[in-house]
Amino acid sequence: MTIRKNTSLLKESSRFAKENRTKSWFYAVSSMVLLFSSIIAGLYSPNLGLKVLLCLCTTALISRTFVIYHDYVHGSILRNSKAARVMFFSYGIFCLAPLNVWKRTHDYHHRYNGRIFKPSIGTYAIFTRKRFNDSTKQQKLTYLLKRHPLIMLFGYLFTFLYGMCIQPAITDIRKHYDSLLAIVAHSVYIGIVYSYFGWASLIMVVILPNLLAYGLGAYLFYAQHNFPGVRYKCDNEWTYEASALESSSYIKMGRIMRYITGNIGYHHIHHINPNIPFYRLPEAMSKIPELQNPITTTLGLRDVISCIRLKIWDEEKKKMTPI
Repeated sequence: MTIRKNTSLLKESSRFAKENRTKSWFYAVSSMVLLFSSIIAGLYSPNLGLKVLLCLCTTALISRTFVIYHDYVHGSILRNSKAARVMFFSYGIFCLAPLNVWKRTHDYHHRYNGRIFKPSIGTYAIFTRKRFNDSTKQQKLTYLLKRHPLIMLFGYLFTFLYGMCIQPAITDIRKHYDSLLAIVAHSVYIGIVYSYFGWASLIMVVILPNLLAYGLGAYLFYAQHNFPGVRYKCDNEWTYEASALESSSYIKMGRIMRYITGNIGYHHIHHINPNIPFYRLPEAMSKIPELQNPITTTLGLRDVISCIRLKIWDEEKKKMTPI
């Protein structure tokens, strides 16, 4: 199928798809240094209150560095740098999103975002009401479980450790050798922390930060494409621009959360042009009028509940609805 694109909007956005190499290195390296400094400080801190604070810092920095890694894989920052390749390949192992499986599934997601009848690779599955009603009890249960808030909360285990590491390694070990490396590295990491620092440090420095960061990440990814007002199209109705502006949300956040999430809330702009570095997304929105009226959600409890309640695509009503 030929992808129909709004060339004028793409041309406008391409002005912002140029990185400041120095800024990219600064954000990437400083965020990595802060992350591993927070982890080390958490391991050696004798004070429980300080461990809790450092646990939250580590959670925030895992979230931030993951988005920066995500930008690197898109090629929007530090493209063709051998040093960056080594750094981010290693980070992909550390964060349980190995480069090979992450790039393959995420690129697929960008190509087919907003198309209702495409396989759900790299995203949450979406059934039409008819497909859901025609499914077996087991298929319905599996579908609803994958979209359940508890599965999002435990994204560390289900989405990352299993979905991006264990399953790909079992499916094709040669193609996804780095998934096996991630499993081994994470197991060694857990073993070392437990052996030398004990249960408290294992929980506060490894388990909880990963649980919280990946739980947040799983929900953000869900809310970016499952929100009131989202539109899904058949192939013959689908256009590139509409998939970005109607099938991707703008998650409005405060300054601190924008820092923690690397501006990933500007998701409609990211889908218009994934080559825009994360630090230029707000600039693009402020200067391109067509991007300034997106479908918006927030991290407020009411909006979170509104998003989570959505389960299936109603073809007659042309909207996501509860069952």
